[in-house]
Amino acid sequence: MMSEAAALSNRQVEVIRGQNHRFMLIPIIEHHARWFDAGPVSIAVEARALGDSAENLVRGPSIHVFSADRQAEHLRFDVFGKVLHYHYIHHAEGHNTLWGYDPDTNGPMIPWVIAALRDRLPVMLRRAGATALAGRVEEMGWDSSVLTEVESAATAALAPRDDELLRAKEGMDWMYRWKALHPEFNTVGEGEY
Repeated sequence: MMSEAAALSNRQVEVIRGQNHRFMLIPIIEHHARWFDAGPVSIAVEARALGDSAENLVRGPSIHVFSADRQAEHLRFDVFGKVLHYHYIHHAEGHNTLWGYDPDTNGPMIPWVIAALRDRLPVMLRRAGATALAGRVEEMGWDSSVLTEVESAATAALAPRDDELLRAKEGMDWMYRWKALHPEFNTVGEGEY
């Protein structure tokens, strides 16, 4: 039987703290996403898969928080790979700040994401520089009832699928095309934003 510590931690490096990435994130692959409109924001759960073989495959949900018109992404939670993490997306600066997620301290990431969105969405939007959107969320409210379906879709994205190698190749091709257009991709600076 696996110990609880081994079951909760999949990281191979220490938790990343406020790593500045001087590039914008790879855009969502729309046809792998399920959208949830929630008033001034829209949330997408993308079933991500990346890798070049079954041995190098990572899969899981990427949970995206956009403006209601789906034009600007402000927050992203990546529940896959060696280091679970989330991003604040800073449009004015054209970069993002990555924070690693510590499952040993916080437990499984998907319930944590749901709680963070339910309880801290305006604060997180402000941290990403989306001050006006944060104000609209506070003034108008938002339909947090979608979080039940967001959690279900994110949990479903963890499961193996018959098409995962095809999706992984598509994801890698998407990433390489993005990198060709944005050579600054993967430039990193340490420190809190």
